[in-house]
Amino acid sequence: MPLPQTLDELLGREPEPEPAAALVPSLRRRLITVGIVFGLLQAIVAVLISLRASRAESRRAARRPATYPSIVFEPVKLHEAEDVVQLYMRGDEVTRDMIAAIDAAEHEVLFETFIWVNDESGRMMRDALGRAAARGVRVYVLWDWFLSDHSITREWFPPGVEAYPFKEIKPGLDALRVSNLLRDHRKVVVIDNHVSFIGGYNVGDEYLSWRDTHLKIEGIDSRELANAFGDFWNAHVPPTAPRLPNVPGRSWNPHVLIHRNDPSLGVFPIRGMYLEGIDRASERIWLTNAYFVPDRAFRGALTDAARRGVDVRVLLPARSNHPLTDTLAHGMFEDLLHAGVRVFLYRDFMVHAKTALIDREWATVGTANLDRWSMLGNYEINAEIRGPRLVQQMADMYLLDLESADEITLQGWKKRPARMRASERIMRSLAPLM
Repeated sequence: MPLPQTLDELLGREPEPEPAAALVPSLRRRLITVGIVFGLLQAIVAVLISLRASRAESRRAARRPATYPSIVFEPVKLHEAEDVVQLYMRGDEVTRDMIAAIDAAEHEVLFETFIWVNDESGRMMRDALGRAAARGVRVYVLWDWFLSDHSITREWFPPGVEAYPFKEIKPGLDALRVSNLLRDHRKVVVIDNHVSFIGGYNVGDEYLSWRDTHLKIEGIDSRELANAFGDFWNAHVPPTAPRLPNVPGRSWNPHVLIHRNDPSLGVFPIRGMYLEGIDRASERIWLTNAYFVPDRAFRGALTDAARRGVDVRVLLPARSNHPLTDTLAHGMFEDLLHAGVRVFLYRDFMVHAKTALIDREWATVGTANLDRWSMLGNYEINAEIRGPRLVQQMADMYLLDLESADEITLQGWKKRPARMRASERIMRSLAPLM
């Protein structure tokens, strides 16, 4: 029998554990338990928010007007002898002009979208692309597979259309790759390197009724969008697909700049574009966005601008199609209102636009939302435009939209129901993930 080595062994007592050794596992278990409980609480709140939003949407749909107020804008030159641009507030108008441009194509059509629905308008767009291919036009199509109708496959398109889905998520462990979460959120159409479209509209009947904004560019700067499409195509289609050459004759035009977020390269210029514009603002910053969950630096830029006397306005949907995002946005309103930022919520219709105008010279129209997914995640594309004529049209559009919106005041917002406050606090930690 071995001899006792310690006093505890000699007296037959259990040795007392080291305090640190006992504390660390206990603390770890408690933290894990708290994390699990809090996660379950967030999941319950998320379900309740979704159920409440679904019931509210049913009630709103019954009393919703037939359409929202809009303006048919005339095409304008940014500056003499430069590109002509046209602003759209309605999905039926941009779809009509997009199909007309495809029907007039002589050489090439480049078409990229985030969501494509196999419904009447989705098939109309497909058929227009098929007609172009049938008369010998080169047609290249990209769509994001994840939220599009899964009945849309390469075979769904007419012969002659080179069509590829973006990154179909594979089963098994490959589905856990972070890159599968980053989506192609871009909406770009380019015809013959001369006419192009960029903005927020997806392809589908539902989206035609949303309050969205799109832009048509006629001129040499369409080549910048063609180049952006070609780079994305060559990087993401299979090796057996045809390669697209570099676009010749691109412009150094300072009045139209195309910014592309590319997570595969770790490049996110759209956020920098916004922050630089906000920092330079001296008169006004008018933002419209569908999903508003900006990070702390972005919120700080907006509040700093408001405190130095800039007219900062944010127009959002009163209820978007993502109620959890709405809750996260609501949790940021009080700080913005305290700083003097004015917040407006659009009634009745889903606002899906991603636009901004700053002072009287600067504007952006594109696909990027003001949330983490768009700023530092998804593939996005925005046009930065400098020209007083377009900015004036966008200001007219903004003021018209405000007629269909309710302004949130600080005193009124402080009186919101306790359940809203509680939901905002519980879900706040999810903001960096949205």
